[in-house]
Amino acid sequence: MAEYEGMDALMAALTDEPLPEDARDDAEFQVEHRSALADIALLRDQLRLMGDTLAAETPGTEEASTESASTRTPVAEGGRPEAEPSPASVPLGEPKPRRTPRPLRKPKSLRKPRSIRAPKPGRPSQPPWYRRYAGVALGTLVVGAGTAMLGGMVWLGVQGGAADGGADSSAAKQEDSGGDSSLYSPEMHLACSKVLVEGTVQSITPTDDGNVRVVLKVKRYYRPEQSVAEHPTITVTLLDSARADLKVGTYTLVRVPVHPQDRQDWETGGGVADAREGIVDALPGARGMKCAGPNGG
Repeated sequence: MAEYEGMDALMAALTDEPLPEDARDDAEFQVEHRSALADIALLRDQLRLMGDTLAAETPGTEEASTESASTRTPVAEGGRPEAEPSPASVPLGEPKPRRTPRPLRKPKSLRKPRSIRAPKPGRPSQPPWYRRYAGVALGTLVVGAGTAMLGGMVWLGVQGGAADGGADSSAAKQEDSGGDSSLYSPEMHLACSKVLVEGTVQSITPTDDGNVRVVLKVKRYYRPEQSVAEHPTITVTLLDSARADLKVGTYTLVRVPVHPQDRQDWETGGGVADAREGIVDALPGARGMKCAGPNGG
């Protein structure tokens, strides 16, 4: 599923946010987005139907009210209850001989009342597709939150010595080649970035040296400082492990360092927005700063 600015079709339908311009031109993305909107609308109708069913009046209430009305004492005019008719007078005759009462039978043991099972709630006629979408939405939100917490800290190197341990759990897969750019300040981290861009992956191909060549349709340049209109695409070489995260159509934020021994970074999903916030905050202090190198020289 294609992503634009860290948002796929399902997440866009859930948040009801306006689609990016690139997403409007993507026919496949539009089809997925319309399908997600239709599924959410159907889920809303099913939930409303279930709520109405549970709130409906319990069967038998009207019958009980009808029976109680039929057993009321009739009322005559003036508000007084009518007197019940007296039974016809029976002429007295000779008393009949009394019968000898029969011996009482031993009462039968009472049966235990059967437990009444609660009626099962009616199942909707539609298949339980909404559970799949709810799980996907929840998983997307959880992964996005975790990425946002870890990704941005690693990007601007404020994790210190814990950068190596936190890199594996970040959405951006990073591999060090001897240098440790986590010792940089955020401004120095930017100054030591040869390429720092946001964009959509157009192609990713392996190279002879075991890396991958990635072509990005650029949305924003941080480094180098150049115009998107004049340079709409850029090609970068990344480690082979980038193929696990970067697919054609994936929106990403990529960093290629000035020094080869420094680490590479790439973010996808919710980590892009978090990394962008830290980069924008550090941009003013990074203007005119020279890269000190991975060893501080």
